[in-house]
Amino acid sequence: MIIDTVIETPRLALRILEEDAASGPYLSWMNDADVLRYLEARHTTHTEESLRSFINSVRADDGALMMSIHLKDAGATQIGNIKLGEMDRRNGRCEMGVIIGAKEQWGMGLAPEAIGAMTRYAFDELGLKRVTATICSGNDGSVRAFLKAGFIIEGRMRDYWRFDDGYQDEVMLGCLPGDLQA
Repeated sequence: MIIDTVIETPRLALRILEEDAASGPYLSWMNDADVLRYLEARHTTHTEESLRSFINSVRADDGALMMSIHLKDAGATQIGNIKLGEMDRRNGRCEMGVIIGAKEQWGMGLAPEAIGAMTRYAFDELGLKRVTATICSGNDGSVRAFLKAGFIIEGRMRDYWRFDDGYQDEVMLGCLPGDLQA
């Protein structure tokens, strides 16, 4: 799905992810073991070509919306991406994922800001009634970011993700319009 809207917050601008992002910082994030530590993408070698293909497939999918996250005060530097996927318009729900690839921005409260803005867009503009996220239990920063934005932990699937040092649970979070933080 492609939209013309820029979603703004006090510090961020969310813009539709363009194909040329595949040759920017996004490519380096997708090959950084720290950034990918808790993502299934860690099992894949990413190239500019594979990212371009992925971006174009999301852009062509009416059930997905992927935005790049930019800092407003740093010359519009891209620091991450955020995606709504698996949109089920009949039941009014979708899944959200976010990546802050610029490690120097970790811990600055930017992920909850982006999550809140994208969730509000899902409710107000797309007419959805529920946004969910699933996160590996070891990814404490992501769980905290979603909680700070107003998501609620709704469940846990034990020993769901296999890692070299064992298994980790999957944390299931959800947000309804009344849960979203202002």
